[in-house]
Amino acid sequence: MNIEELYIWRYGKDKLPKGLLEYGKSDVCDTYDEGKRQKFQDHGQWMWKNKDGWRENLPPVLYLVCNKKPGILQFDFLDKYSIKLKIVSEEFLSLLQENGFVDKYDIATVKVVNKKNESLTDKKYYALRINHFDNDSFHLGKGITFQNDVEKKLGISFTVYPDMKLKDNSIKQNFFVLNSIEYGDGIIFRERVLDKVLNLYKPEIYKLSDYSKLWINKGFYPYGNEFMIVK
Repeated sequence: MNIEELYIWRYGKDKLPKGLLEYGKSDVCDTYDEGKRQKFQDHGQWMWKNKDGWRENLPPVLYLVCNKKPGILQFDFLDKYSIKLKIVSEEFLSLLQENGFVDKYDIATVKVVNKKNESLTDKKYYALRINHFDNDSFHLGKGITFQNDVEKKLGISFTVYPDMKLKDNSIKQNFFVLNSIEYGDGIIFRERVLDKVLNLYKPEIYKLSDYSKLWINKGFYPYGNEFMIVK
């Protein structure tokens, strides 16, 4: 029996094509106040958890503040793993929902703007705050552990799993989010939706087995490298 291939959509740190947002080149804020010197701010505790869950509800509207010119941005996926947000276009959200990725997140509308609060794109975007991760849906298999000298002194290490497989191939869900440093800033998906994902705007996609080879570089591999899946 053929085992269905798994892939991950996850961007590198820099040198991304026009229309995408590089790592660290945007901020998520919940408030715009024209009268303040710092016009965009975070007033809420919506991005933090305590033992009982999220401290506050996700605001209905968030601002993605970027230093870009209007009309350039066309991305369909931007990860903000540090605050457990995945920002997706309306097109990608529809694809996620059509493929069983539902009831796992709180959702907010996202306004993509510059520091003057001017809209940067005509595309519609949403922020998904993940409430339920899919770690338990996978057999991890044998891992490959990375640990440099500094990490060894600190007693930390990182592990990727090139042979990761779904436990239940009969489920209808085709997109998955993991809560881990190694995979948390991406979205894993099944081969059956690969063509549809490739139709979105400039995705950076790898087979999970190849992603394991790349991960040691901590994201500093160029867009378009030999392992990347292209249409």
